[in-house]
Amino acid sequence: MRQQQERQGWVRRVGAWLLGAAEVEPRSLAAALGLGEEDPGLRRLRRAAPVRYARVERLHRAAQRSFEQRTRAAVCRELEHAVRTALRETAETAETAEMAETAEAVEATAPPVPAPRTDVLRVEADAAARALAADAVLAGARGLNTGLSVGVLFSPVALVLALVAAEALPPLFGSALGCPERLTLMQALVCFSGGALGAVLSVVVRLRDAPGTRTADTRTLAEASAETSGEAVGDTPVDEAADEAPDVPGDPVQLARLMRQEGWYRVVVGWFLAVSLFVLITGGILALLTPPAVPDGACGAGPLSAADHRALIKGFFFWGGVGFLAGLNERWAYGLLRRGGPGADPATR
Repeated sequence: MRQQQERQGWVRRVGAWLLGAAEVEPRSLAAALGLGEEDPGLRRLRRAAPVRYARVERLHRAAQRSFEQRTRAAVCRELEHAVRTALRETAETAETAEMAETAEAVEATAPPVPAPRTDVLRVEADAAARALAADAVLAGARGLNTGLSVGVLFSPVALVLALVAAEALPPLFGSALGCPERLTLMQALVCFSGGALGAVLSVVVRLRDAPGTRTADTRTLAEASAETSGEAVGDTPVDEAADEAPDVPGDPVQLARLMRQEGWYRVVVGWFLAVSLFVLITGGILALLTPPAVPDGACGAGPLSAADHRALIKGFFFWGGVGFLAGLNERWAYGLLRRGGPGADPATR
C-alpha cells in the first residue's frame, strides 16, 4: 500500500513538472486571509489604497493559476502577508486619527495625522509580477521542450511503422519490394529522421536569444509592467481606472499546452520538409544537389566489398544531412522547394 502511494506520488510529481500544477478552486484574497469581504479592516484598506489593493487581488488570483506549485504557494503567501501588514498599518493610522480628533485643542497641540502607508503592497505586488512573469516563461519553455521531445521520441516509432507498412502493403496488391526499393525507402527514412533533429535544433537556436525567454528579460518586462501599471510613487493613490496593469500573465498552463503543440508541429514540419526535398532530389526535379550513386554490388548476390560499404554509408549520411538542413533552416528548405517546384524558373536552378 505504501509503495503504491509512493508510485502515485511520483507520477503526480512528474505530471505536475510536465503539465503544470493541478487546478485548485480559486479563493478570494479575503477568504485566504480568513476575513469576510465586508470586514472593516479590508474596507478601510480599500479606501486607503484602492489601486494597490485591486492590483494585489488580481495578482493573487493569477498566482493560483501558476504553472509551478512552489510559485503558487510562495506568491500567495507573500501577498497575503503584505495585506496583513497593510491592514495593521492602516488600523494604527486610523487609531491615531481618532485620538487626534478627540484630543482637546486639536489644531494647537495635536500632531498631524499621518497618511496610511501601503508601500508594502506596491513592493510585494512588483515582486509577485516578476515571479508570475518568470513562471509564465518557464511554462512556455517547458511546454515547448516537451513537445519537441515527444516529436523526437515518436520519430523512431514512425520509422518502424513505415517499414512495417512498406513490407505489408505491397503483397496485398500482388507485388513486393525489391532491393533497390528497400534501399530507397531506407534513404527516405534516414532523411526523415534528419528533418526531425534539424527542426529541434532550429527551435533551440532561435529561442536562445529570443526576447522574453531569459531571466533578465523576464525581470525587465515585469519591471516595465509595474512602471506602467498606474501605481503612484509614494503613498498617493491615483485613479483606479489607470491601474489596468498588463503585469498579470495569461493562464500559464494553457500557454504550456499551446507550446507543446507548437513543439510537435515544428517536428512535423521538419519531417515534411525533409521528405519533400528527398522526393524532389530523387525524382530529378531538383538538380542542385546530386546524391551519391548506389554501388553496383548493393543488390548483388555476393557480399559487399569495402568500397560498396563506404558508398552506402556515404549515401545514408548524405540523406541524413539533407534532412537535417531541411529541418534546421526552413528558409533554406523553402528556397530549394521554390527552385525545384513545378513552374520554377530554370535560370534559378
